[in-house]
Amino acid sequence: MALADYQALLGDLARDQAAVLTADARARALEAARLQYSADQPRRMVDDVTWPGGSLAPAPEGWTEGAWIKSAEYPIGLDPIAAIDVSAYLSPTGWQIMAADHVAAGGVVRVTFMAEHELSATEDTIPARHRLAVAQYAAHLLCHQLATHYSAQRETSMGSDASMTETRAREFAARSKELRAAY
Repeated sequence: MALADYQALLGDLARDQAAVLTADARARALEAARLQYSADQPRRMVDDVTWPGGSLAPAPEGWTEGAWIKSAEYPIGLDPIAAIDVSAYLSPTGWQIMAADHVAAGGVVRVTFMAEHELSATEDTIPARHRLAVAQYAAHLLCHQLATHYSAQRETSMGSDASMTETRAREFAARSKELRAAY
């Protein structure tokens, strides 16, 4: 499911007949939902890193700012698994992996790490079973924005308009809470 599908689903979940929400607001809500989901259910990734020698090696392929190491195996393929102690290290040239144990130059270390999910027009790493939940979280944020918008418009000269605005604010607040609980 690409980004356009999430946007369509989001439009279904957070109906905005008055066109209060902008495309940028919807994009920010989807990005916030992606980040929240990544924090709640990070993506497990595995990469084999060829050790150049010394205690530092390049970060695994796919490493991002918020990633963390779950485990490292060296040498690969032993039974039981030969786990070694490694950690992420931020150097002036970028992220690297630092080993507490000796790794021979040219040795291959299998690094399992957790990273953020991707969601763009071309890439979507969120599992199909969780896509609705991500859209519901984004819709929760948008409904909260709509509730805030309508609650700020209470100063009108007509009593019936004030009542309608107040009702919209309450309805969007309730919908926001419902969507957050569904997530």
